[in-house]
Amino acid sequence: MRVILAENKDGANERQIEFQTPVVRMGRDSSTCQLTFDTSEYPMVSRRHAQISYKDGIFLLSDLGSAFGTFLNGKRLSSATPIKAGDVIQLGQNGPVIKIILLEVGSEFQEQVRAQGLSKGAYGNRSDLVEKFMPNAGFAKAFLMFRGESNRNFPITKEEFWIGRDSSCDLVIEASSVMVSRRHAKILTSEDKFLLVDNNSFNGTYLNGKRIVAVAELTHGDAIQLGFNGPLLEFCLSSAVQQNFRQDTPQFVKVSNSSVESAASPKTIVFHGGLISQEVKSKSQMAEPTLLMTLRLDEKNELRIGRDAANHIMLDSLQISKFHARLVWDGVKILLEDLDSTNGVFVNGRRVSKHVVTAEDIMQIGAFIIKVDAARNVKVYDTRARTRIDVIQLTKDVKNDRDGGSLRLLDNISLSIMPNEFVGLLGPSGAGKSTFMDALNGMRPASRGHVLINNLDLYQNLSVLKQSIGYVPQEDIIHRELTVYRTLYYVAKLRLPSDVSDSEIEQIINEVLDVTGLAERRDVLISQLSGGQRKRVSIAVELITKPSIIFLDEPTSGLDPATEEKIMLLFRQIAESGRTVILTTHAMENVKLFDKIVLLMRGKLVFYGKPQEALDFVGAKSFKELYDKLEEPAQLISGAGSKSLMMDKVADGWKERFLQTPQYRKNVQEPLSRIGKLQLTRIKQNRNLGIFGAVRQWFYLSIRYFEVLSSDKLNLAILFLQAPIIALMTFLVVDNNQTRDFIYFVLSLVSIWFGTSVAAREIIREKPIYKRERMFNLGLFPYVMSKIFVLSFIVGLQCLLLFLPLKLLDILGLMKMPGVFLGLPQLWLMFLTALVGIALGLFISALVKTSEMATSLVPLILIPQILFSGLVGVPSGLNKVIGLLMPAAWSFDAIKSFSGLDTLEPEGAKPDGETQGKGYYKWIEAENDKLIEKAREDFERYKIKAEESIKDYQLRLRDNLARGLTPPPPPKLDAPPKIENPKKIDENLSRFIVFLHPWMSEILSQIVLMLMFIILLIATIFCLWVQDLI
Repeated sequence: MRVILAENKDGANERQIEFQTPVVRMGRDSSTCQLTFDTSEYPMVSRRHAQISYKDGIFLLSDLGSAFGTFLNGKRLSSATPIKAGDVIQLGQNGPVIKIILLEVGSEFQEQVRAQGLSKGAYGNRSDLVEKFMPNAGFAKAFLMFRGESNRNFPITKEEFWIGRDSSCDLVIEASSVMVSRRHAKILTSEDKFLLVDNNSFNGTYLNGKRIVAVAELTHGDAIQLGFNGPLLEFCLSSAVQQNFRQDTPQFVKVSNSSVESAASPKTIVFHGGLISQEVKSKSQMAEPTLLMTLRLDEKNELRIGRDAANHIMLDSLQISKFHARLVWDGVKILLEDLDSTNGVFVNGRRVSKHVVTAEDIMQIGAFIIKVDAARNVKVYDTRARTRIDVIQLTKDVKNDRDGGSLRLLDNISLSIMPNEFVGLLGPSGAGKSTFMDALNGMRPASRGHVLINNLDLYQNLSVLKQSIGYVPQEDIIHRELTVYRTLYYVAKLRLPSDVSDSEIEQIINEVLDVTGLAERRDVLISQLSGGQRKRVSIAVELITKPSIIFLDEPTSGLDPATEEKIMLLFRQIAESGRTVILTTHAMENVKLFDKIVLLMRGKLVFYGKPQEALDFVGAKSFKELYDKLEEPAQLISGAGSKSLMMDKVADGWKERFLQTPQYRKNVQEPLSRIGKLQLTRIKQNRNLGIFGAVRQWFYLSIRYFEVLSSDKLNLAILFLQAPIIALMTFLVVDNNQTRDFIYFVLSLVSIWFGTSVAAREIIREKPIYKRERMFNLGLFPYVMSKIFVLSFIVGLQCLLLFLPLKLLDILGLMKMPGVFLGLPQLWLMFLTALVGIALGLFISALVKTSEMATSLVPLILIPQILFSGLVGVPSGLNKVIGLLMPAAWSFDAIKSFSGLDTLEPEGAKPDGETQGKGYYKWIEAENDKLIEKAREDFERYKIKAEESIKDYQLRLRDNLARGLTPPPPPKLDAPPKIENPKKIDENLSRFIVFLHPWMSEILSQIVLMLMFIILLIATIFCLWVQDLI
């Protein structure tokens, strides 16, 4: 047998090795293995790891008892498994990746086939390769052949004849031909009719040069193309060419540079992509939208528009809902109605729900344009693969912070980019490349000028055109905590209509993975990918929505030369698939791959044309000396002046020189001269998602965010361990005889700290992802609420883990923490306080520019909570007013209120409590005053009684003396009254709190905390909205 394998790195084949042995073994042992790997580089590969063999007409892959397993297309083998060309083998987790290029049977099997009277192609894992020819296959009424290769015919003998890269198809294109989808299209046979149906393929199916959006009937000689610039087939009726074929198994086609083998050969049929030709159209013709269909609105008639086949106008794009809109003629007027679609209906750039249509209106649904004339003829146009960009006098000025004047970043740039061109934005540092790109894609619009996409002003029609634009910024726009598949899945759920099924999402993800060379990395965490692979994932994210234009900002920055070349070749391939690709780059090694380059200097357009023309223009021999040649005239300029002024003069010189070139007339002047009069009406952009759309976004944003956070198990463990550790430290610190204020202060302060600290970086750390999703269709309210929803679970659990240990200590009598209703109101207040903390943290995250700044601001937010919460004593004066602004102060006071404890101070004392509304200190003072008063009264009574006794004695004494009698005995005074001991302040104050704020109460505190949460939520959304305007 003959086997060709290729080692695959970063999605590209590094080397190809051919084997012509009965068995191909793979491992580290060079004595027994045909394909060997170095131990130091691949320690996960066993000595004899796996083998490829051939048995009973089937190629098999077997694991040879390896330590780390053998994986086929991402799944670990448990037994010998059939394989085919295009399959991917991996030896161990993160081990070498091997792609099967060719599986071929030798002459020995040919004799076996001939002996059985077979005439079949051998391929992969087909179990029926040795079955006998089916006698009832019948006469094929039609067949396919590759245009220009009449010696290869593929009879259509089934009611459903599938074409694609999947081995189950009837006509199989080799797996490496990523222009073709796995199950790309099918031909249906109905009596004497043959119908062509596109299977929602990634690059579309073209019939006679026009992309089909509905079932199309085939006639003799029709040209079927699988994707833009893809394989070109010709449909033939047997009656027309008088050829007779029989077929009972699929034919297999392989894209290669080798020669063509006949279908009767036991070898895999080879399709040489270079032999395909197609009618070459001019760029101006390509820029015109394709007329798909024309229908008529009759009286009382209705035309439904959508992705479903039941519609009158079926549009095959996942950007379009199944039942998207409808046109209704009521006998007087034509009404366009949006049927609650996800991505909306636009008329003259404005999103509408209902609109009375006139002959001048341009309706747009996704990439399709609909026009209705005065005779009620409805024409549908397809702009996919027909997207042209015109830039007219684009100028951008910003404020110069140095002198308060203005600084010009873009200076009156005009040019035209034709459909499906691969254009590079080049220039020295500070030339304005990124600024120009952001002006082209609407991220940061220019101050003056226009960007037209198919004659629609981008800035005025951003809501409708943004669905046709893909943008990959320099920073990764992906969550590294997710796998490749999950990343693309959530992008599909967030950007595609809600009625797109999971099977359709699975199909588009598989297609995108194939196009970007990531199929074998489907279930790998993005954090484990190389830099080049991560960039491919960012590109795959944008390809999910099949944009017509893709902008990339420095996509090869930081990549090694080999990876950079592979990425550039990928962009070249994407452009050839029917998309316009524009990127900025500093690297000059692969400039030759561009169709055209835009050369900028000091914000001025100094050249626009083919790469080789740019070299001739500046007089450079290579692209590496291009920039040196641009700046060379600066050395010849004499006179005083800053370097900046000199470079401005040089740029002006190159600009004036370019205006005199043929390239300027061909690429700028002539294309722009064909543009009609511009409509300069400013249209209000509408981002309204509707209630259902907002809820759907919130749902999937929440699930994705939860998956991102839950992937970091260590961080979650640290977060959840914080609470019980703080509870333990609180127990160790608090004296059982102290008031309970500190415990309740810990509950309130730590709750707000939990919320603030966990949320303070959650927006800023994913700012590139947020900006890109916001540019597409992300709603601010669903986005912020998804953060709050997920974080509230984490912080709520933290609060519970703090409260429960402290409450358990209270129940066990080890530390008192009283609370009414088992402390449940206190737990609720902790959660409410934590929500305010989350909102405060998100506001910080929306406000700052870096994660480090957010982290630095958290202590500055929490310290005032400590100082002004009321822990240090009863607030007074300005302190009392400032405390009203602190969430911790309201929370602290409410938690104390729900303790049921009386106070030491009069503020907040309970009238029916122990202190009778006076506060413990005042109550002690009052009780002692009572004792003093009672003692005073007792002594007064004692004094009066004693004085009366003495007075009576004196009277009797005088009387006896006057009468000469014996003096009476002296009176016996009662014992003096006893003075009760004064009340002392109890050493155990654990049944008290210090005070309750006189301006606060349990109900009011909760209301205020809720208002604080709402205000901070609105402030966060407002802050993000303002950033949209900057």
